[in-house]
Amino acid sequence: MKEHYLAVIKFPMLVSLSLIILSIVFFSLALSNYHHLGLSAMQTVLFTFMFIVLTVLVSTWILILMSTHQKIKPHSLRLYTTWMLFNIYFYLAKWLGKVFMVKKSTLQESFLNFNNEIILSNFMGIHSKNILLLLPHCLQNSECKIRITSDVIECAECGKCDIAKVKGVVDKYQVNAAVATGGSLARKLIKDNRPDVIIAVACHRDLTDGVRDSWRFPVYAVLNERPNGPCFETTVSVSTIEFAIKKFI
Repeated sequence: MKEHYLAVIKFPMLVSLSLIILSIVFFSLALSNYHHLGLSAMQTVLFTFMFIVLTVLVSTWILILMSTHQKIKPHSLRLYTTWMLFNIYFYLAKWLGKVFMVKKSTLQESFLNFNNEIILSNFMGIHSKNILLLLPHCLQNSECKIRITSDVIECAECGKCDIAKVKGVVDKYQVNAAVATGGSLARKLIKDNRPDVIIAVACHRDLTDGVRDSWRFPVYAVLNERPNGPCFETTVSVSTIEFAIKKFI
C-alpha cells in the first residue's frame, strides 16, 4: 500500500509545487509593481488576465485531485479536466521534474499511476464487452511459431510467455483483447472498437504517449517488465490486469 502511494504521489506533488511557485511569482510581481509606481491601465489588464489564468489553473487542479476519489460530472467537464491534465499539468510537472532532476521514467510512472486513480474513480459498472485490453507484441515468446498479430485467441497456450495467462483472464471475464504492433494500429483498434474503457499494457514511454494521444478515451495503464531489455520477451503482472477488469465491471 505504501509503495503504491509513493508511486502515485510524485506527479501531483510536482504539479502542486509548480502552481505554488507560479502563484508566488505572480503576487510578488503584482505587489512589487503596485507599491513601486502603481499600476498603469495596461498593467492592470495584464495582471488581471494573469490572475484569471492562475485561478483557472489552481481551481482545475483541485477538481482533478478530487476526481481521484469522486466521479466528475458532466462528461464535458471530465473531458476538460483530462485535457488540462495531459496538456498543461503534465508539462508543469515535467518542467519542475527537470529542475529537481527527477528521473524521466519515475515521473512517467507516477503520472500513469495518478491517471489510473482517476480512471478507477470515474469508470465503474462497465460491461465486460465494452472493455478493450491492448497488449504489446513483445509479450510473446520470440521463438513462438504462431505470430499473434491481433487476437490473443490464436495463442496455443504453450506457457513460454505471459500471453497464455492473459488469454485465461480474457476468457474468464469475456473482455475484448488485441495485440498492437505499434501506435498506429493501437489507435485504429481503439477507433474501430470505441470501448468504454481501455486497459493498455506497454513500457513507460509508449504508455505515456498513448494515454495522452488517446485522451478522449479512458486508458488504464499497466506497465510491462523488461527482464531481457526493451521490446523483447517482456512480461506483465496478470494479476494487475485482472484487478483492473474486476474494478471496472
